[in-house]
Amino acid sequence: MHFASSISSAGDVRQAVDELLAPIDERLTPGMVDLVTLYVTPHFEDELPAVIERVEAFFPTAIVMGCTAEGTIGGDRELERVPSMSLLAASMPGVQVRPFHIEQEQLGEASTQFDWERLVGVSPESNPLFVAMADPFRVDVEGFVDHISDLFPGAALIGGIASGGTEPEQNRLICGGEIQREGIVGVALSGDFDVTTVVSQGCRPIGKPFVITKGDRNVVYELGGKPVLERLHATLTGLSESDTKLARESLLLGRVIDEYKSDFARGDFLIHNILGVDRRSGAVGIAGHARVGATVQFHVRDAESADEDLRKMLAPHGDTGVVGAFMFGCNGRGTNMWTEPGHDVGVLRELLGDVPVAGFFCGGEFGPVGGRNFIHGFTASIALIREVTD
Repeated sequence: MHFASSISSAGDVRQAVDELLAPIDERLTPGMVDLVTLYVTPHFEDELPAVIERVEAFFPTAIVMGCTAEGTIGGDRELERVPSMSLLAASMPGVQVRPFHIEQEQLGEASTQFDWERLVGVSPESNPLFVAMADPFRVDVEGFVDHISDLFPGAALIGGIASGGTEPEQNRLICGGEIQREGIVGVALSGDFDVTTVVSQGCRPIGKPFVITKGDRNVVYELGGKPVLERLHATLTGLSESDTKLARESLLLGRVIDEYKSDFARGDFLIHNILGVDRRSGAVGIAGHARVGATVQFHVRDAESADEDLRKMLAPHGDTGVVGAFMFGCNGRGTNMWTEPGHDVGVLRELLGDVPVAGFFCGGEFGPVGGRNFIHGFTASIALIREVTD
């Protein structure tokens, strides 16, 4: 099993594709490649059919997937707000690669296990890894993610929401070499490989956990029988000056995934943004469901916490035979979080070595936490691929 990745910041489309394809021969044979993921900024939107044609000609046996994105990740670089392309090529003997494209009508009509197996081309018994990209405007992305978790238990979904456009039909999705303007595209990978997913939400908990005792839809009214703002004020009074400043700038609410655990730490929570505060009632609106009985804890996010979190999650995999990686980062990370570009891919290469990796900056990232797939924000979502060992 062999992977190769490349990236280009050339503004000329012919030069950019040349720079993508030139390094590939050093790592693998193009005629033996099974899967190519391709990410392209909107600067090349008009030339995208020609780009795909050249990529398919270079990799005649490969299924080509991808999307447009506001920034790309590849090799040892992250490129933001400039013309760029990135590519990950994989030769995966013994692995079945099943491409799929799902539109909203199909999603709405799929009501049975058989319907979903037909849509994505695999059964739960094949223990697939799903790599998917979605246009957010005319398809129920959250419904897709929930169905994958419900009908393919234990299967990881990695990928993200295309970020190349801000209106319907501005994004371009690539499925099997064909360009789509809406829906969800992806591949289901099954067979002889091992995968470990790393979902670094870049946060750390502050204060102590509370149980939601009053909530409705996405509004939390009470934590442990008291208004949320009262609980928040008590939490803030126990913090250091620096953490208090962070909480006022980047406060979030984490919901515990596994309520059966007795102690909760970083990584045990699904992080929700706080959308608004009603000071009169003491209620807080969150980007998630305020389920009564759920355990939650306030979190903060900053560059130092995000760096520490990613390193902690990647470090155990430094000498475990990783041959390739898919990486999907939030467009709120990169230079929006750190002063220097290339942070996340730099940490991965520092801890795992010269691993071929590619992906893009997303408008929302897919990844599993606590055995269930979610749509995240401000997250680095990574799939680490290894060969099967006896």
